[in-house]
Amino acid sequence: MFPALAVAAALAAAHPDSLSRTRVELVEREARVTLRFQALSLIEVLPELDLDRNRVLGAEELAAGRDGIAGYLAGAWRLFPGEGGGEPLAGVLEKLVPDDPATLGAFDLQLVEAHLSFTASEELGVVTIESRLFHETNPWHKDLLQVVHGGDAPVTHTFEGSTARWTFEPAAVRRPGVFAQFLRLGIDHIRTGFDHQAFLLALLVASRRLRTLIGVVTAFTVAHSLTLACAAVGWIDVPARFVELAIALSIAYVACDNLLRREPRNPWPEAFLFGLLHGLGFAGFLADALAGEPLLLTALFGFNLGVELGQVALVLAVTAVVALIFRAHRRAPEDPAHPRGLVPAGVRIVVSAAVALAGFHWFLERAGWLPWA
Repeated sequence: MFPALAVAAALAAAHPDSLSRTRVELVEREARVTLRFQALSLIEVLPELDLDRNRVLGAEELAAGRDGIAGYLAGAWRLFPGEGGGEPLAGVLEKLVPDDPATLGAFDLQLVEAHLSFTASEELGVVTIESRLFHETNPWHKDLLQVVHGGDAPVTHTFEGSTARWTFEPAAVRRPGVFAQFLRLGIDHIRTGFDHQAFLLALLVASRRLRTLIGVVTAFTVAHSLTLACAAVGWIDVPARFVELAIALSIAYVACDNLLRREPRNPWPEAFLFGLLHGLGFAGFLADALAGEPLLLTALFGFNLGVELGQVALVLAVTAVVALIFRAHRRAPEDPAHPRGLVPAGVRIVVSAAVALAGFHWFLERAGWLPWA
């Protein structure tokens, strides 16, 4: 009961939309920190700063309360080297820069910039940041953090609510983990993606030779890699619902084409054309995982490699089954007028019919036209 009353009292004293922005630059052994926050947030935790009670802070007021501000920031915003298990670094408040009250509009909130520096005994790489800014008066204050390390892309994080600690890792440290994470995602997407498996299976049974599968897999790989990369960087934006419906129809199309043709073929054109479409499907699957990920190229490479490993494993497994079961078919004399396929015609027809039915089922299901879907 008492914690709830304390929170209620804090909210009653706080202004809405309490927000701050923090930028941290890690340069060798030094961390340069810029905190930009609302003057009103500072006044709420240190009311004695506002000497004239006008809810803005002038340069004189900030100078008079500098020691109190430095003490408050030292407790509310802390930087730890490494994973944060030791003592925080001692920070130095270098300057306070308020917005000029004369430039503020009637409904503008004054902002104050605090510049701090931290120096470590060793070069700063992995660091842990703790932000409890203005939680005394607003437990849900947001601190939007940006960390810059060397030539790496900036990394962002939002402190909000009870989450007060976050560990930053430079790209060189994160890269192996990001690569492994997206490699697993790519493998799992093929392992559990029955629609992609069905598409590859329809192409496989349509093929004339084992060696033609190399062209099929290569064409599919190049195509989906192109559209996946373009979608990931925002060059292509196609509604996910349309993509999923089109993928289902592409599966049904390839399977029906197998049924209508009497002879096997080298289906790499279909693999490339519909691979472009499947790449958009991969991008839709990855959208949430890639959001805010600065190591975009590493993530895309890892996912693509995972997809390829999954595809190769599938093709090798099917090829092994074909080699064992249809050995006699492969050794039988070939009629030049009727080229022999990778699998007997009857098997091609049965597999293609099953894949076609699956493709039409996925289309109806994704369109919402199945009463039980």
